[in-house]
Amino acid sequence: MIESRLHDEVLQIRMSRYEDFPAGTWVNAFLVDGLLVDTGAAHTAEELKSFLGDKYLNQAVNTHSHEDHVAANRFLQDTYRIEIYAHPLAVDKIAGPVTLYPYQEDVWGYPVPSKVKPLGNYIATEHYSFDVIPTPGHERDHVCLFEKKNGWLFTGDLYVTTAPVVCRPNDDMPQTIKDLKKIRGLNPHTIFPAPTHVVTSPCEKLDKLISYLEALEERIDRLYRRGMGEAEIKQEIFPEDSIITEATQQQFSSLNMIKSFLKKYERQDKEKR
Repeated sequence: MIESRLHDEVLQIRMSRYEDFPAGTWVNAFLVDGLLVDTGAAHTAEELKSFLGDKYLNQAVNTHSHEDHVAANRFLQDTYRIEIYAHPLAVDKIAGPVTLYPYQEDVWGYPVPSKVKPLGNYIATEHYSFDVIPTPGHERDHVCLFEKKNGWLFTGDLYVTTAPVVCRPNDDMPQTIKDLKKIRGLNPHTIFPAPTHVVTSPCEKLDKLISYLEALEERIDRLYRRGMGEAEIKQEIFPEDSIITEATQQQFSSLNMIKSFLKKYERQDKEKR
C-alpha cells in the first residue's frame, strides 16, 4: 500500500503492508531532486519499485540500517542501477542477514541484503546539497540530512512524538537528547520523519520534546538517588504498560526507557573500579 503527497519539492512516499495497519507501522520515504531518502520495508519493496518507474531517481540514502528503511535497496539497485549510501557503520549491517522479532517480520519483513557505499559529510543532487548529520542516539549508524537553503531536515527515526514513553534496549536516550539539540540548532523549516507525518514549523515541537526528555531524565535521576531500582522507577513514572510493549514482544517498553537513562550510572561504577 503506497500513498504519496508533495511538500514543496519533496515527495512523501508513505508505505504499509496493509491499508488498515496502525499509523505507527507505516514508513515514509522521501524523493527530492532524484535523491530517495530511505527505501522502506520488504513487504512494499516491489510496489515502491513500480511506483518510482515514472519518477526521476538517481541515488538513495539509508538514514540507518533498520529493516524498515533499507529493504527495497536491492530491488532499486537491480532495476534502476542507482548508488545507495549509508553511514559507514551501517554498510556491513545492510550487506548481511538480520534477525527480527515476529512482529517485525509480520509488519515489515526481512530485507534482502544489499551493498551500499559509505556516506561522507554531505550528498549532492543537481540542485541541492544535503549535510549529513550523525545522530547516533536511536542507532549508532543513524544520520539526518539537512538542506540549508530550504531548511529541509530528514530525520529518519529521530523524531516520532513530543512525549515518547517507550524505547528499544539499544536506544541511548541521553544521546538522543544531544541529537535533538543538535538538529534544533539548525532551525529547520520542515522536518521529514520516517515514522510519522511531515512537520512544518517544527522548532516548537522539538523544544517540547527536548524539555520533556530532560524533565524525565531529572525525575529518573532523583528517584534513583533515593535508592529506587529500575522496576520501581518504571512503576512510579509509567505505572501502565503501553500497548506497544505487548505488540512488540517487549522490544519497545517503558522499562527500556528507564534503563537507558540509568546506563550512565553503570558506566560511572565501572570507571571507579
